[in-house]
Amino acid sequence: ARRAEVKNYDKYVDATTLKTEDDIREAMKKYTVFGRVTPAQKKQFVVALKEQGHTVAMTGDGVNDVLALKEADCSIAMAAGSDAARNVAQLVLLDSNFASMPKVVAEGRRTINNIQRSSTLFIVKTIFSTILAILFLFLTAPFPFQPIQLTLVNACTIGIPSFILALEPNKDRIKGIFILNILEKAIPAGITTVINIMLCIIAMNIFQLEAAEYKTLAVCLTAITAFMILFQVSLPFNKIRTALFVLMVSGMTIGVLCCRDIHLFGIHFDLFNFAAFSWTMAILLAVLTAIALLIFILLTLPMKKLFANITAKFEGRTFRPENT
Repeated sequence: ARRAEVKNYDKYVDATTLKTEDDIREAMKKYTVFGRVTPAQKKQFVVALKEQGHTVAMTGDGVNDVLALKEADCSIAMAAGSDAARNVAQLVLLDSNFASMPKVVAEGRRTINNIQRSSTLFIVKTIFSTILAILFLFLTAPFPFQPIQLTLVNACTIGIPSFILALEPNKDRIKGIFILNILEKAIPAGITTVINIMLCIIAMNIFQLEAAEYKTLAVCLTAITAFMILFQVSLPFNKIRTALFVLMVSGMTIGVLCCRDIHLFGIHFDLFNFAAFSWTMAILLAVLTAIALLIFILLTLPMKKLFANITAKFEGRTFRPENT
């Protein structure tokens, strides 16, 4: 164990001295290296670790490892090992080289973490789109978005960012439950967007805004809320994420402010059908942005607590990957 540079190699025990299940539970807390272990004890070791809240991985290549491999959360066998070990294992190393495992784990982390980030962006749109579709069956106000306007918002807050984030290197440990991690971030942003639209309708009636001005205000607030969630899923920022965020905000700003009254080859067109910003609209946007940020924060904090409690109650041992 010392030659292999196993951590705490000096904490070892002869497994033949472990007579009861209580002995095994205590040994799993104290020792790192175990000698003279029987096949049945290997399984008991896995069970004891799982009872202590660990997510357990087991490697083996022989028939004597089968019981433990079947019991483990993640079982890994060598291609050169026995047929029995290969058949029960979840993962078989074709080169029979355990040195490949760090790369396998890193790729798994990258895939799951990045898909989780990208999925959050898509789910936000699904949440607010579904709620708005139902609400506007009963409201007399015009629908706040035009397809071409949503195209710009989707490109700058979902399409391009999700593509970049999905391909980015990521070696962070996987934490929590995949779907709950997504909903924890997506629900506050989705609800905030819906509230923003309702506030835009109120503002339209109070300040007598035209339909184009109301829609421009709604699109801008939707984009701002989407950038809040993009900011959140991009943490911690690195060079790639910082550049991505700045470019997407810049692209959205250019689309809203500059892609109007375009004259090209003698043709005049308004690319995204945004209204010109007046002082009234600018002030309204600033005030509603501050309100949106406050709502987003107020929804995020209890949502984190709620989903943390759900995660802790739902098979508690599975959701503490720091013990893996």
